[in-house]
Amino acid sequence: MNLTTTLSTPTTGIQPTLESQLRVALEHARRLTALYGTDTVDVAIAWETVEELSTAHRRQVTQPTAFERYCKAHPDAPECRIYED
Repeated sequence: MNLTTTLSTPTTGIQPTLESQLRVALEHARRLTALYGTDTVDVAIAWETVEELSTAHRRQVTQPTAFERYCKAHPDAPECRIYED
């Protein structure tokens, strides 16, 4: 018996964010666990998906941009200076 279903978010023409995909995957994994327990392959796959999305989200949040790295290496560069009005 295959319990896996396709995770979907509302189709509004906008690409779903990694954070929203993570929320949907987490809800799906919790629902499968509540229905079928922890001893099924589909539940394990659902939780593995949550882990992969969580890792990707963490990596996305913590990676500085090229501009941020440049400014850290060259704090006196004109484009890195912050002027207040």
